[in-house]
Amino acid sequence: MPAKKRKLNKRQQKLAIESRQFIQPAIAMFVKRNPDLRTACRRVDLESVASVAVCMAAFTFDPSRGYKATTYFGSAIRHALYRAVLAQQKHDGKYIPTERILDPQPDAHRTRQEMKALRALTMLSAFDRVLLEDRLIEQVTLEQLSCEQRCDPRTVSKKVKRAIARLQKSFGELP
Repeated sequence: MPAKKRKLNKRQQKLAIESRQFIQPAIAMFVKRNPDLRTACRRVDLESVASVAVCMAAFTFDPSRGYKATTYFGSAIRHALYRAVLAQQKHDGKYIPTERILDPQPDAHRTRQEMKALRALTMLSAFDRVLLEDRLIEQVTLEQLSCEQRCDPRTVSKKVKRAIARLQKSFGELP
């Protein structure tokens, strides 16, 4: 059954237009605070998701409840971005539930060593996993990673080395 179409009234239209100013700062803050979702963010049109969130929030915004418009629309944008990015990760097949990875019964085609490696990867932070995936699997250069993270290539190199050391340590600690 298709979703019910709703139209904004004049007040809501004006509010949505005025609230478009919150979109760019909210997107910038979202990307800055969630470096572990960086690869999924590249594949999602964040601005259009945020615009739809602003229109949907214009329906429900009630200034008499005491919320500031910046708070209300900012949280609506942030939640919509989270939902869109997580949905994109699931669609890409890159989202793997931790329960599936940590299944005590290894799959028939996986060796004991592979299962141990998967468990070690889940012990890393999401930022470290994405960083190692970008650098080692997708072979993104240090210069590209430094541009994305807005830091020096030497800093990115140190982060990669630390992530590899953490992976080796967690791999060694597993039975």
